Amino acid sequence: MKKIVLIALLLTFGGFVGKAQNSFINEYEVNIGYSIFQGDYGVGGDFSSTLGNYGFLVGGKVYFNFLDSDRTLCYPCVHLKFPVSIYAGYSLLNFNNVDFKTLTPEVIKLKAFKGDIIEASLNAGVEYHIGDLRNFSFPQNSVLSKLDPYVGGSFGVTAYSVNLESDLGDFKSNPHLLPEAYVNRIYDEPGLVANISFEAGFRYKISENLNITISNKWIYYISDKVDGVVPDPGLVKNEHDDWQFSPSLGIVFWLQSGKFFAVK
Repeated sequence: MKKIVLIALLLTFGGFVGKAQNSFINEYEVNIGYSIFQGDYGVGGDFSSTLGNYGFLVGGKVYFNFLDSDRTLCYPCVHLKFPVSIYAGYSLLNFNNVDFKTLTPEVIKLKAFKGDIIEASLNAGVEYHIGDLRNFSFPQNSVLSKLDPYVGGSFGVTAYSVNLESDLGDFKSNPHLLPEAYVNRIYDEPGLVANISFEAGFRYKISENLNITISNKWIYYISDKVDGVVPDPGLVKNEHDDWQFSPSLGIVFWLQSGKFFAVK
């Protein structure tokens, strides 16, 4: 009896897997965005002081749908998407945008210190989409029928490399070229760090086979060493790990059975 039940369960599971494979749909997205890195190159609590830490972030997503393809009967199929994303970025780091009232010797050392970051990340997560551009959640031919606002979150890992230098000279051979809070607090070796990413944006239907997407991404790194600097907390207020903000623009299309299909 147990063998019969086991065989029945295996056959049922096999049928489900077969159906899932037949209805398996991949959506693809490519995007590029401007980025602002929020680390220790700025005044604590003053976001405008980090506007000089700018760069770019490029990436892509693959969306997986393991659910029933009959979207009219499947709420999660319409509104939940499971993306695996990969992105790479480059950011400059400097204190050029910080408005120092007095140019003390320490401030001069600080303004001379600069660097850049190269990063690459791999994330997996989930997105909730309010609209449905294929089945028209709103009346057809209306502006709302072409909009799909969404929010999402993901977890991942980031590989990064930091290059730091001072306009005053080689701070490694002469640490006194660094601000006091930075002496013996430089971490410019390549590293690997976990990250948490949050995203909010919307898709807009521009044709039967393409959507554009406009989004804002917040990436929080579970480390304060991504920018290569961990100032002495006894000298500089430093309460948060490094993070990054990136508004971006992208395009979305989808494939099924190796063919190009319209995004309806």
